[in-house]
Amino acid sequence: MKYPLLALIKLYQWTISPLLGPVCKYYPSCSHYGYKAIDRHGAIKGTALTAWRILRCNPWSLGGVDHVPPRKRPRWHEMLRNAWRARKGGPSAVRPATEGQTSPTSPSSPAAETPSHAQGA
Repeated sequence: MKYPLLALIKLYQWTISPLLGPVCKYYPSCSHYGYKAIDRHGAIKGTALTAWRILRCNPWSLGGVDHVPPRKRPRWHEMLRNAWRARKGGPSAVRPATEGQTSPTSPSSPAAETPSHAQGA
């Protein structure tokens, strides 16, 4: 459903938008905002963000810079990823951190945990 919506926005940008000229108070324009929002967040949330943006674009609005918010990962996704990394083991596994102390086995820099063949040595 995402790609037909993106195609409709592109069709609008190529046909109707040049006839209207630069009339949007916001940067990026509402159509560019809608395209990025749908592309980044998907059809449902992107359409909701676009509708909210169009509702804010009115004669009493001051306008300004309004970028599409970044995509956030849900909390369950972070917990699942951390559990998978801990089960997998290795250098990217989640280790419980103790405040102010570093264990003698923990590397002091990112280069220390990189294998020597990946460092170009």
